Amino acid sequence: MKINKLFFVAVFGILCAGCYNDFDTPAPAKVWTDEDMASLGLEPISIKEMKNVFINEFGSLENTGSNNSWADTKTVKFGAPSTSIEADFSNIRFREDIANRYIKGKVISSDAQGNVYKSLYIDDGTAAIELKLCGTLYTTFKLNLGTMESTWVYVKLKDFYLGNYRMMLSLGDAPSNALNTGLRDKYYANSNFESVDMWANLNNPTFNRVLAGGPCQLDATNIKVVNASNYAQLGQDDYGRLIRFEGVKIRYANVTYQDEERDAEGNIKRDAEGKIIWGPTITAPAFGSNGDPFPNWIVTDSGSPVFSAWYHWAYTRNNVSLYGAVLMTLNDAATGSASPGAYSIRTSGYARFSMQPVPRNGTIGNVLGIYSIYSQRLNDYAQYQITVNRIEDLEFPEESLLSQEWIDHNTPDASYNPPVKDGSGEYDE
Repeated sequence: MKINKLFFVAVFGILCAGCYNDFDTPAPAKVWTDEDMASLGLEPISIKEMKNVFINEFGSLENTGSNNSWADTKTVKFGAPSTSIEADFSNIRFREDIANRYIKGKVISSDAQGNVYKSLYIDDGTAAIELKLCGTLYTTFKLNLGTMESTWVYVKLKDFYLGNYRMMLSLGDAPSNALNTGLRDKYYANSNFESVDMWANLNNPTFNRVLAGGPCQLDATNIKVVNASNYAQLGQDDYGRLIRFEGVKIRYANVTYQDEERDAEGNIKRDAEGKIIWGPTITAPAFGSNGDPFPNWIVTDSGSPVFSAWYHWAYTRNNVSLYGAVLMTLNDAATGSASPGAYSIRTSGYARFSMQPVPRNGTIGNVLGIYSIYSQRLNDYAQYQITVNRIEDLEFPEESLLSQEWIDHNTPDASYNPPVKDGSGEYDE
């Protein structure tokens, strides 16, 4: 979907001398260090301190990132206005005092399996932040969650825009707006860089902003462990961080299904023709005031959001790709998406594992993912969401995963026909 930038930042043709790279034997990529930042006259700032600049400017994350209008979609630019139009734009605050600062963090996300897209999350032990970039990121900013090996990343903050989208802060390019496929105007406090050269052009220091450092190891300061004993302690400072949720329960809601009948040894019963014998019909109780189904696929910008029961991690069929959501809880008493201890595992239809089956209702397991909120403010409609980097981070027993026979038997016919307007499957989140 094409997004039109509201602002055009002047590009200066400043070229720096570099090492000659032979085509067959290119020079190794530079590994950036604290000393390099100091030589550039830049001073460090923690990610938490940087995020607090936004909160101090506008007073809160609430009602500052709705993307319904510019009045409630706020941005802080770390630098001076680029144009007189930008200077007069009421939703932007300018902090030139932060333009000589940098943040340094460890990579906690990977786009290798396609569930994270055009985003890089980094964490410095105080907080985490999303960088809205472009291109293939995992080859430069390496992360191995099997061994917890990561990469240091340096971000020169000059002319970055710190913006709020539904209470999630991120660093990116200038604010933008666009018509979604529902022909509604959407406003974004910042945007993804449209070209790698805008953030990683080694021949132009003006656009040499996100820099890979050396290898590092993720530790307890970068991964918080959350379970039934401490889930209530998760708060605003944890948005964007990598969380290991232990002992979560998969919870179906507002769906009707039948499980297979089993014998005393737990084996599935089949009739003389080998067909499964199905047990009684089960209706999972509704969750939240809207009565949306879980698990589901979702179409968000065709007017009012449309949900339907879907027993894969996301929807990918006939060139249509839609987000999926699976409900998990640490709190059996949770009654809605805003309840402490209730989380939605969100999976992109473009993820390599999108059509893998989900676990059965009531399955207990562990999930490692990036913790976020999706809401204009803290109210009954707030949603706490988890984005995983890899299917390996969805740790549920293999025997708990639904069979294709189960899925075929229980998926409503309507679930195979989402309301796609133009066949592209392109929807805003």
